[in-house]
Amino acid sequence: AAGHHMAAQAGFEILEAGGNAIDAGVAAGIALGVLESEMVNVAGVAPIMIYLADSRKVITISGLGTWPQAATLEMFVETHGGHIPPGLLRTVVPAAPDAWITALEQYGTMGFGEVAASAIRFAADGFPMYPFMAERITERAADFSRWPSNADIYLPGGQPPNAGDLFLQTDLARSLQYMADEEQAAAGKGRLAGLQAARHAFYRGDLAATIVDFHRQHGGLLTMEDMANFRVGIEAPVHIGFAGVDVYTCGPWCQGPALLQMLGILDGIDL
Repeated sequence: AAGHHMAAQAGFEILEAGGNAIDAGVAAGIALGVLESEMVNVAGVAPIMIYLADSRKVITISGLGTWPQAATLEMFVETHGGHIPPGLLRTVVPAAPDAWITALEQYGTMGFGEVAASAIRFAADGFPMYPFMAERITERAADFSRWPSNADIYLPGGQPPNAGDLFLQTDLARSLQYMADEEQAAAGKGRLAGLQAARHAFYRGDLAATIVDFHRQHGGLLTMEDMANFRVGIEAPVHIGFAGVDVYTCGPWCQGPALLQMLGILDGIDL
C-alpha cells in the first residue's frame, strides 16, 4: 500500500526481485518523493517505522533533519521579529536520504541503486500528471512562482500542469542517478560500502556542495559541516494500548505522541 499506485508497484517489483519488506518499503518511499513531490520530498523528511517479525519488535528511524548550526533563537528574534520567514530559512538538513539508506543498511538486503531504480525512471521519463497533484499545484501556483527553481519544475511554461500531461523532474533524476553511480563505483567493496558511498554522494559530495552553494547564494544557512555531520537515529517507538490494540508511533519529534494522548483520553469512553 502506498499513496500512489506506482509507488506500490515499485515496492512490489522489489519483492518479486527477491528483496525483503524493508527493501520494498524503501523503494516505495523514494518513489513517493517523485510521484508526490509537492507533498513528499526526496530531500525532505522520512519518519520510518519497521516491525521486525523475527524479534517481534517495532523500531523507528528518526528521518527528521536538524536545524543548521547558524540558526539561533536570537537571530530570528532580532532579525525577523520572532518569526521564521518563508523560504530557505525554514530549511533543515535533508533527512530522507540518510533515513532510507540507514533502513537498507540495518534491515535490508539490496543496494540504493536497485531500490531507487523506479524512482529514477519516474523522474527521468516522467509520469502522467494525475488530478489530485494537478489540483494541489494549481492551488499553490503563487507559492511555486515565488522561487524560479520551483517554478521551473512545477509550472512548466509558466502554467500548472494539467491532468494527463507528462510530468518530468530531470534534475531530480540526475541527483538520484548520481547517488546510484557513486554506489556502483564502490561496488567491489561490498553492499555496505556501496550504501556509504551513496550517502556520501548526498551529504559530502557534489549534491551537498550544490545544496550549500544554493543556500550561500540565496541567504540560506546550511553549510557543508551541517550536511556532513548529520545522521538519523534508530529509536524505540512510543506506544499505548487502546481497545485491546497496541498502537505505536514515532517519538516526540513528530506528531505521533499527540495521537496517543488523544487515544488515552478516549480510552474507556464508549463512543
